[in-house]
Amino acid sequence: MKRRGIYLVQPIQSELKIIYNQKDAEKAGDPSTILKVNKDNIKFGQSDDLGKRYNEFVEIFGNVKFLEVIEIVDSKKLSNFKKHLKTIFYQYCLSSLKNGKKMDWMKEINLDNVQNIILEEYKKF
Repeated sequence: MKRRGIYLVQPIQSELKIIYNQKDAEKAGDPSTILKVNKDNIKFGQSDDLGKRYNEFVEIFGNVKFLEVIEIVDSKKLSNFKKHLKTIFYQYCLSSLKNGKKMDWMKEINLDNVQNIILEEYKKF
């Protein structure tokens, strides 16, 4: 059974790794323009299949902390809430090395805080 919703992921290792699997990294081109993250970073995201998304992160990073924060069945509501989170976490978001666009990877905030903020924001949403 697929579950759709908002998740958090945090790599376990201190070694910096690129945020893509091998196939996506090749599509992205120049490796020096791909963001690298480690245990100091947290990503918030949305997925139509949280189980599959977890497996993708395991493929990229090996061990990860993966939290399914909120299940949201309505895909439009899910997209809108994810956009809302982007504005809430904007100050923590890392910028793309390629174009400077803010990404869903964050620094200088911890997992518990992020989870609590998401749950509080969802009550108001």
